[in-house]
Amino acid sequence: VGTYQVISGASSSSLCLACPAGTFQTGSGVAQASGCSKCGVGLYATVLGSSSSADCTLCGAGTFQSGSGIPDSSGCKPCGAGAFQTGLGMTASGDCSLCGPGTFQTGLGLAGSAGCSLCAA
Repeated sequence: VGTYQVISGASSSSLCLACPAGTFQTGSGVAQASGCSKCGVGLYATVLGSSSSADCTLCGAGTFQSGSGIPDSSGCKPCGAGAFQTGLGMTASGDCSLCGPGTFQTGLGLAGSAGCSLCAA
């Protein structure tokens, strides 16, 4: 589990290759890297040779991720300026909420509305 092997007539388990980061594999006898399952949208995995979807980690608050098979948290994109997002594992930029009227925010990846500043009087 967590590996695949592409060579016919292999004579050692050392020829088995770890599934790449961003994937996992729960079965045995997998013959191609494509047999490794990708972590879904809103998730990433840094582990090589993972044997469980539990190794897929939710993207953090303030971010979203719409691809699959992402190998690290840099694949989680930050919400843009003027927006925030409090949930984990969000899958689209539309999951980011806008700061309300009378407020603004210039940074990226804001994890809560408390970062939205009031406009000056």
